[in-house]
Amino acid sequence: MTVAPEASASSKSHGFKHDAFLSFSGEDTRTTFTTDLFRALKAADLKPFMDDDGIKRGNTITSELEEAIQNSRVSIIIFSENFASSSWCLDELLYIFDQYRSKTKTHGILPLFYHVDPSIMWLIDEADEKRENPYKKALDEHEKRFGKEKVDRWRGALRGCVEVAGLTFPNRKYSFPVDFIDDIVKTTGKEFGISIKEASEFKYDVLLSYESTDNRKNFIELLDGELRSSNFIPFKTEDNGMDREEDSGSELDAAISRSRSSIIVFSRNYAYSPRCLDQLLKIFEYSSETKRLVIIPVFYQVSKDQVRMQAERLDASLPGMYNKQFKRENVKRWKEAIKGVAELPAAVAFSDAATKR
Repeated sequence: MTVAPEASASSKSHGFKHDAFLSFSGEDTRTTFTTDLFRALKAADLKPFMDDDGIKRGNTITSELEEAIQNSRVSIIIFSENFASSSWCLDELLYIFDQYRSKTKTHGILPLFYHVDPSIMWLIDEADEKRENPYKKALDEHEKRFGKEKVDRWRGALRGCVEVAGLTFPNRKYSFPVDFIDDIVKTTGKEFGISIKEASEFKYDVLLSYESTDNRKNFIELLDGELRSSNFIPFKTEDNGMDREEDSGSELDAAISRSRSSIIVFSRNYAYSPRCLDQLLKIFEYSSETKRLVIIPVFYQVSKDQVRMQAERLDASLPGMYNKQFKRENVKRWKEAIKGVAELPAAVAFSDAATKR
């Protein structure tokens, strides 16, 4: 991979203030992927720059951001679905690309294609009836407002970036976004000659196990947001393609072994979901065997007594599936896991009139 004409010397030897400038669509990734990447870069002893959303935005990027780009060894550009919808992002990209193509050739770029196919950037001038191209659509709209000359410069920068070897997610190489982030950190260090600190064996601070139909759009979203704002890195199964009725066993095992702790959100239907029960069993048994994983039960609109009762009545609550699919030994282990976790010290018990004991 070649991401800059000259990329062998340490950023410190060149006097750069920042190792990496993060360019991204805040609408898409500010509170999720980009924040996680920023923290991973810092954990590796790199010096990333990420605007804090407090910079006053107008029709053009500010001198503050231009200075940050100039003082960065590399710009990591996160191309996401709505990146091209923002004239701000496109102006920032154009400035970055001009620095990359400058005569001094000291600024590198590392393009990341996050949930977008790099091929759409080659097709920003071509109509495709088979699939919608969000970048072409956005640029066509921009042309009505800003004129063809300016938008053509944006198109040129987009094409120039896609010509540079970058990294793409999803990809068979990465099981989870955190694996993608690990590769970005390693690539940044390797390609730009920057020493990085070895990553921790733990990738996540908290693994969240929950029944999505009960609380995904309210309590879980709030909990996830609070964890991230407090500088924790959470793992949510639905964000990693594991919210199906049957989880990928190896992927779940990997996530559990990479987590420092797990929050089990007991809710009204948690114990009625075989998927949740399998997650709970794996988490409970791994914690019991290794003593490496801290389990924190949360009781959301249910009490401890109700959860214990769900465990006792598990056979009856899954009559059809119990008879046809699940062995008696499996159900017995599920019961033991429910009771074992329910007896642990609870982080919180969210109760209303229906859950007061």
